[in-house]
Amino acid sequence: MDLAVGTGLDTGAGTGVGAGQGGYTPFVRVTGPGGEQLPWVLVRAPVVTRAHHLRLAALARAGVRFAGVTSHLGFPGPPWRDERDYGLLCEAWLHCFRDPEHFLPPDGPRLLTSESDFTDPLRVDPARLAVGAVGAAGAGTEGAAGPDIVHVSGREPWRQEAKNWPLAARCLRRLARETGLRILVVDAPAGVEPICGVRMVGPLPWRRLLAVIAGARALFVPAVIDASPRVLAEALCLDVPVVVNRAILGGWQYVNPFTGVFFDGEDDAVAAVRAVLDARQRPRAWFAAHHGPARAGARVLRLLSALDDSLPGSLTHVLLTPDQGPGTR
Repeated sequence: MDLAVGTGLDTGAGTGVGAGQGGYTPFVRVTGPGGEQLPWVLVRAPVVTRAHHLRLAALARAGVRFAGVTSHLGFPGPPWRDERDYGLLCEAWLHCFRDPEHFLPPDGPRLLTSESDFTDPLRVDPARLAVGAVGAAGAGTEGAAGPDIVHVSGREPWRQEAKNWPLAARCLRRLARETGLRILVVDAPAGVEPICGVRMVGPLPWRRLLAVIAGARALFVPAVIDASPRVLAEALCLDVPVVVNRAILGGWQYVNPFTGVFFDGEDDAVAAVRAVLDARQRPRAWFAAHHGPARAGARVLRLLSALDDSLPGSLTHVLLTPDQGPGTR
């Protein structure tokens, strides 16, 4: 899950799932296209706080049925969950993994679909943004020259691990030294050693972050433990190609000749960036043709309908929205 920076997500109705450190909920409501609640909730992260345990119990008493969605690091693999048996709780799984048997409970249907698949190209649209560079203190400067390469990191230690800052720093150092490209790190880790030729700024509001990415030539994604990297999907919607760590848990399914390239480590990062900058790609057209709320929601609806014949036959797709119950915000 990409918590990105600021809010990190477009949390408008029908676009996907909002998440932030201050208002995070592990529960995601499945709704109809008009926002009508359906009797399904997705569990996307360990249920660890007392408030979330109480909310889970309340949802169960209300007759809600549960499915899982892989959104938080390697959840529900053993290193990334609590003591709860999520195989018993969740009847099905939406997942992002190449090798789901290493992470998911052994039983129940599975669907290769991520929260980030619901990113909406109609809302994440470069034509709707004031594209420009990042000025002093992270402020935008419309019309000024933007970076060639953008990497979105994180200040907190857990986020640095998720975004793989150690590898990012090594790769960006070589990129700056060997290519002379303009490189920007957004939400740079606090207190890290400066990298010659790499500009670092703090967190940006979500729309400002989109504008900065839209003005770049590529997004650099060295993450491994990232299950639903929304910033990757957003870059594709902004028609910006991506350079992605081949070992990433989720988001690998977005990388193809139309959208970007993989790299394996420090030694081939420069070559991968050069390759993506030299290629003629159409990431926005590819993403819109394969993902977005209607397409992802139709896939999820087919999965849930096979388990629940009470779902309205008139539905064409479902949407995902954060659960707003007591104790979740």
